[in-house]
Amino acid sequence: MKKYILFDAIIDINHTLPLVTSAKELLKVLNLEIPVLSGATRDCGVESIGEDIETFYKENARTLALASKEKSSIVCVEDSSFLSLKATLEELKNDKNLANKITLGLKKDNLELNLDIEILTLADFIVKEFGISKLKKNVNKNFEKFFAALYLGSYRCQIERYSDTNSYENLLKATGLKLVDYNLKNQVNGHALYDVNEKLSYKIAGTLMLDMFDNAADFVVVNDARSFVMFDEHQKELEKVVGREIKLSIFSLAEILLLSLGITDKKRVGLDNHAIKTDII
Repeated sequence: MKKYILFDAIIDINHTLPLVTSAKELLKVLNLEIPVLSGATRDCGVESIGEDIETFYKENARTLALASKEKSSIVCVEDSSFLSLKATLEELKNDKNLANKITLGLKKDNLELNLDIEILTLADFIVKEFGISKLKKNVNKNFEKFFAALYLGSYRCQIERYSDTNSYENLLKATGLKLVDYNLKNQVNGHALYDVNEKLSYKIAGTLMLDMFDNAADFVVVNDARSFVMFDEHQKELEKVVGREIKLSIFSLAEILLLSLGITDKKRVGLDNHAIKTDII
């Protein structure tokens, strides 16, 4: 296996810790354990580009340089940080003046910018280094009785520019899980509006979750921190705004894969830190 390093500095860690816990545990179980990138700035999300575009690129470029110093490719725990790093890399390749300016700033910290660095989603990394067929052979708990709504949402189109979104579906289907189709699968999750109009953000997310529920989803699978916060942490508030119970457990990709491999300890999987508890195990 080539050299990789894990980026786990995701937003709102008090509410998104399960994404980090489950990803690290899954890599350990699959014997793909890799070191964590130390010193990286916490992801501020692609939504924040308009707030301070130079700082956005500068901080993400520093993360790229730190990984380059370790001579490692980056594996992202979740997808919003993956998009932040990918968007930065693309912009620096296209804007030589910006790249030169940031390069000079990095030199002060003895860091060098490498625009050839590889950045992978967790899903692509698992497919590449472990494989679908090998995963199927190791499945201990088959999910064939369950139907799930996979939500990549407004990130789907952006992720498809840089990654193979089929990796998510193929990994989940390897566990026997069936995926439901629903009308609002490309709708935003409401997180970007949370600080501006909390009630509207809840309505958007709540309407989206009801669409999943009404299309027979037993639970929801996400792989980005912002969706996890909206659907898990705020689900009770969503129910109040839309006037209906939702009662859908929220899982990360890594959590489902861990469960399918027979890992049922809630602390190891990350389920002990969910706001919406589940009895699926």
